Amino acid sequence: MEVEYTCTEDGMLQFHCTDSDGTVYGVADTISERLITDTLVINMETYDEVEDSELFKRIVTARAAFMNDNYFVQEALNEI
Repeated sequence: MEVEYTCTEDGMLQFHCTDSDGTVYGVADTISERLITDTLVINMETYDEVEDSELFKRIVTARAAFMNDNYFVQEALNEI
């Protein structure tokens, strides 16, 4: 899973996650007091919310590892 930070908007950190089959998922994390309070994951082709729990876990785990190692995301988080 390849993760890319896209932007910070309205108190949310947004990412694109590309799976090995080329499917792109959008991740939007709502941030409150430097904590993630809600996460929305959608298929960027269909705009359907991801309901498969195993796929959701893989995406969120990849995003968490990316966030932990990425200076730009940490700076964006500090600015919210």
